[in-house]
Amino acid sequence: MPPTPYDEFPYESLPYEETHPDRIAAIAVLHGLEPPRPSTARVLELGCGSGANAVATAYAYPHARVVGIDLAETAIAEASALAAEVGAPNATFAAADLAELADGRLGEFDYVVAHGVYAWVPPATREALLEAARAHLSEHGVAYVSFNSQPGGHFRRALRDLALWWVRDVADEGERAERARALFDELYDLRASDDPYGSLLGRELDALRKSATYLIHDLLSDHWRPVWFHEFAAAAARHGLRYVAESRFERLRDGHWPDGVEARLDALAGGDRIARTQLGDVLGFERFRATLVCHARRDVADRPDLTRIERLRLRIQAPPREEDPEPVRAALAALLERAPRPVPFAELHAATGGDAGALARALYDAAYRGQVAMHLDPPEIGDPRAERPLVSAFARRQAARGGVTGTLYNRSIGVSGETERRLLTLLDGTRDRDEVLAALGADGRPALTRDALDATLVDLAGVGLLAPARDG
Repeated sequence: MPPTPYDEFPYESLPYEETHPDRIAAIAVLHGLEPPRPSTARVLELGCGSGANAVATAYAYPHARVVGIDLAETAIAEASALAAEVGAPNATFAAADLAELADGRLGEFDYVVAHGVYAWVPPATREALLEAARAHLSEHGVAYVSFNSQPGGHFRRALRDLALWWVRDVADEGERAERARALFDELYDLRASDDPYGSLLGRELDALRKSATYLIHDLLSDHWRPVWFHEFAAAAARHGLRYVAESRFERLRDGHWPDGVEARLDALAGGDRIARTQLGDVLGFERFRATLVCHARRDVADRPDLTRIERLRLRIQAPPREEDPEPVRAALAALLERAPRPVPFAELHAATGGDAGALARALYDAAYRGQVAMHLDPPEIGDPRAERPLVSAFARRQAARGGVTGTLYNRSIGVSGETERRLLTLLDGTRDRDEVLAALGADGRPALTRDALDATLVDLAGVGLLAPARDG
């Protein structure tokens, strides 16, 4: 297989929370589907890069089977090495062209993930991706496809056109990207105002000025093209797939528009869900979509069915606020008492009392604001009270090599400073608290107090960085 640009310029590989099978499953349940249990699922990632996302999933679910496919052979070699290094033998990787997978030759999978592929490849490859997703998707499976979207892509296209003109006389890809990045960096500092245009420009430039590698594979690539949602929905339908929802809780809540807007959108769209969603993207200036699809023969609820929250588990992500209504505050207080454990709805209802429907609505509103996470089958998290606390091998490996690490929920978290990085790497399950504190205080390095370490361990468990001990 000939080398690809990803062989020459490796792309940063990170876990992505919205691709986690448990996140996908919870949202699928809310829309009337019966997805397979993530903990024992078969997961296929198309365009897996060097494997951080796939390996994170495999490590979180040791009884799942995870397969990663990418065109770049160097990325596949790195992914295989990563799986071996962190102890995820249930993750396997192979180099393959999407065009070769339309026959479903890899077998059936319950979750198919394609993050950062669809809007960055030629039209024929986009069709091949959707066909490969359908061909490999099990009867009750759910697929995830992300893409740069319109109308937000129009503004970014203007910056792309500017960058391509700016580097028009430069042939080397690396130099082109670095010069474009430097241009965006300078323009970010030169913004003349904080009016609506200046704010929009600043937000876009800030996202584009940080990584030359990102520019090579994204904004400056030959096939960069944002997609209208209706275009994607039509393409999915051509391949026997049906739109389910977004894989982001903040995109699900009916009431995220001002009062009256939702009803007027419904009327304007004439009951057409695709049209209503597309119009909503215009009102929200949508730039990026993390979209779920299933087989077209499956029935999908038009909106989330809040009665089905009773089948889920809830986990606190942010504490109550003064302005939260009482049902939300009561639910969050009960979750906080039980943190970091995801709590079954029935247990939460028994603790808070009151009407189950009101509690479901309160939890749904809290999930929209990022205060609560919803799970169907969450990965097992380590106990912060364990005698020898253990940060997952995946997280320790990532923390030792850079400023970002990944959790058992596939969330990427920045590692802020040397003390935090050392703490994460020291929590390898061989040290008790006294030994961890002694190691942190060696050589004059800043040390934590015992109480601070205990509180930190609870926080680490809460975000999914602590893992249960494993045999061997």
